[in-house]
Amino acid sequence: MRHWMACSRRAAPEPCVLAPDATSEDIVNVLNDNVTKLYAWRSTDVRIDFRKVGMPTLNARLAVESPRKLRLIVHSLATDEVDLGSNPERFWFWMKRGEPHGILTASYDDMAEGRPMGPIPFQPDWLIETLGVVPFAASDFQMHEQPGSQPRRVLFVANQVTPQGQRVQRTMLVDAGHGAILEHSLREPSGRLIARATLSNYQLEPGGVRLPHRIDLQWPASGVKLALLIGNIEVNPASISEQTWSMPSYPDTPVIDLTRFRP
Repeated sequence: MRHWMACSRRAAPEPCVLAPDATSEDIVNVLNDNVTKLYAWRSTDVRIDFRKVGMPTLNARLAVESPRKLRLIVHSLATDEVDLGSNPERFWFWMKRGEPHGILTASYDDMAEGRPMGPIPFQPDWLIETLGVVPFAASDFQMHEQPGSQPRRVLFVANQVTPQGQRVQRTMLVDAGHGAILEHSLREPSGRLIARATLSNYQLEPGGVRLPHRIDLQWPASGVKLALLIGNIEVNPASISEQTWSMPSYPDTPVIDLTRFRP
């Protein structure tokens, strides 16, 4: 791929991979080229900073595989603290010190049928897309320039409807010089933020894949704000145990179906 002028004035700057006048389709093609090299990745070298005074930094392990497999387990020295995940059939969320006490879960079939359900603690499909293993179509988005940005930044915006019938606006802020996503967000039509992921510290991995080694996540309604600080990443592992994608069980912990849960 042709390299364009340097995207910054830093010492030994990274070259641009996109022309200054790259179109929406050009930019999406570069982003998706990264995805085509990547069907899964995992790391056992993750630290979680909960961004709250007095909250300790905890260790975690993370795995993701296209299109709907995800597992993040946060643990202290003594026990698991958080377990969230997804497989082709369902997603789940558990927090040891969370309320209500239990493993919150729902099936994708129930979501597709639009069944009423309690508050979903995270957006599984959106989070998996944020982790870089799902391609997207330029036709789904409108591109908006960010005037005066150096290097060039553009915002991709799509109006979507969730399986529950909720209208949302999905946005991606992209460095259009380097071809890297800087931020994903979900908003209500009013503009109220539902979720945000800020991606930084991109590094080149084996196979020519570029992945962020810091992901800041925020869900304002629940007050959750945390940073994933990722060390070594294994790209396209030869095998990931199917147990990784199985919903867990914890002693004295009920399973709470979100289609039946009423706070």
